[in-house]
Amino acid sequence: MLSMLGILIFLLPLALSSSNSIEVDTVLSALYSVLLLIFSILWIMLKGLSLEKLRPIRYPLVFFTVFLFLAMAFPIGQSQDLEDISKYAVGLILFILIAPLSEKEKERLAPEIVLTALLISFLAIFQYFFGFQLLLNYVRETRLADSFVLEKIAERRVFFPFPTPAILGGYLAMILPLTLSPKKKILFLLPLALALLLTKSLGAFLSLAIVFTAFFLMCAHSRLKKGLALLALGMILGCLFAVRADNPKQHLLPIFSMVSRFNYWKDTWEIIRTHPLTGVGFGNFDLAGSRYAHNSFLQLWAETGIAPIVSFLWLIATILKNSWRPSERRLTTGLVAGVCVFLVHNLMDFSFFLPAVSSIWWIMLGLLYFPASQGEKKHPSEVR
Repeated sequence: MLSMLGILIFLLPLALSSSNSIEVDTVLSALYSVLLLIFSILWIMLKGLSLEKLRPIRYPLVFFTVFLFLAMAFPIGQSQDLEDISKYAVGLILFILIAPLSEKEKERLAPEIVLTALLISFLAIFQYFFGFQLLLNYVRETRLADSFVLEKIAERRVFFPFPTPAILGGYLAMILPLTLSPKKKILFLLPLALALLLTKSLGAFLSLAIVFTAFFLMCAHSRLKKGLALLALGMILGCLFAVRADNPKQHLLPIFSMVSRFNYWKDTWEIIRTHPLTGVGFGNFDLAGSRYAHNSFLQLWAETGIAPIVSFLWLIATILKNSWRPSERRLTTGLVAGVCVFLVHNLMDFSFFLPAVSSIWWIMLGLLYFPASQGEKKHPSEVR
């Protein structure tokens, strides 16, 4: 069963990447979701589910889940059916399955996340060196005049298999800390870092810089190491900004992106002020020029109301508080860093609403969860 779960984790970003677009999910993503549901039922029937091990987070987890479903009962206008709630379901199911596992079982699952990211990194690198030229040849042969496609080719910012370079950058930035812990995976760092650079995503690197700066200030004892690390991150951010700023098209400049985000946040806050308690309901959030607020926390509040966002933050705080024991678990530091990179990135982007990325984050949150009461012995409340 654990091997099958590992395979599902490995396939997840590729299987659900089609559901990242605005279009209706493909057969592949629907098939994966059905397969996950069947597997979850079999898992609970055959392996059981330790409710005792979820006890420290039972209140925020239950409240978050219940409030999400209640949000469907208070739509403002015409809401989409179960499509939007299903975006949360995949991640929540995987979290509930993984969180109660033992330390050894979690160490067996963690490499699957890195291996998938490694494969996606190679695909992104291939896109940069060969994919854009192949796409350009196709455009010339078909005489395609789509400005969006032409801009993607001209920018040469990798994004495959996700819809935008920023989403790919956020995904790789989230996984990258796992290559540093344990050290035997450090060889995977190079392709992930190269693919991340090729996305030219300022948001992804800024998220990494903020989290790594916090970690270095808290953990590093050498002032020289702290200074060199901060200098390196600052130079990378500066170079990326300079490269992105060298573009004749105004809407592709970093400053344009920043101004647009501020406007999205302002408009989202107006929606929150109008519907602070219940939100506008799933599928009803829409801004002028974007269907995302580019701040997942604000959008979650605007769509579902104040209760889900409060319980969500409560859940995260509880897990981080109970799990931060770097001396006891080899994976903890990398997982904490990756989880935090995702959260920081979602202050300026929307990957929380894309199952191919957010579900991996829920898995990492489940791997990180390790309360003091969790042990190897079985508890009487296990469900079999």
